[in-house]
Amino acid sequence: MGPDPSWPDRFLALARETHRSSGREAERALGELWLLLNLVLQGYARRHARSLGALSEDDIRDIAAEKASELLGRLDSGAWSPATSTPVQLRGFLATVARNGAVDWHRVRRREVPVDEDAIPVGDASPGGSAESLADGPTYARAIWDCASALTVRARRAWLLRVLYELDSADIARDPGVNSTQAGVDTMLARCRARMRVCLEAKGLALGPLPPGTFVRLWDLMRQRERP
Repeated sequence: MGPDPSWPDRFLALARETHRSSGREAERALGELWLLLNLVLQGYARRHARSLGALSEDDIRDIAAEKASELLGRLDSGAWSPATSTPVQLRGFLATVARNGAVDWHRVRRREVPVDEDAIPVGDASPGGSAESLADGPTYARAIWDCASALTVRARRAWLLRVLYELDSADIARDPGVNSTQAGVDTMLARCRARMRVCLEAKGLALGPLPPGTFVRLWDLMRQRERP
């Protein structure tokens, strides 16, 4: 089911509310904004799939979530101010964002080479791996931890629960260290992803496929330094 035809008006009202409010009110507005943004981007991605190439529902959700995360990060930093847009401008902008996401998805898929995941255990070197690629695991792990350390304690807790434990938003929301709503967690994680991406890019690293051993080393760092 797509968003109500009057969604731009609601979207712009929520964008203005996030700037005026604080605390729980701002979190509620951001949560609703996140859900609406995902729904709209999914709708546009489906339309573009007709001309750009087939996309599964999982692909569409991934594209929408990725772009929504980027946009919320820009909203949080002040780089994007949708409240100043007209409904027509907002529709055109988000349609373009969804199209770019679909184009990028197809480009990545064309570069991917299928592998047997069972043949390369997590944390071990692939037979053809170089010494330099093996050294990247600790480098990435330290960089990821440094970037995560800049998050608030609550946001970092939510992010670690998703990344290391793969918990869903509802379970994360019930964690005593997070204590939020499911929509609040979705918003929090979206902002975390955007901030982590910017931080890692500043270190010359990309938030994408990680070198072997990264998560094992990140887990060790978490156990040494993070206290639930």
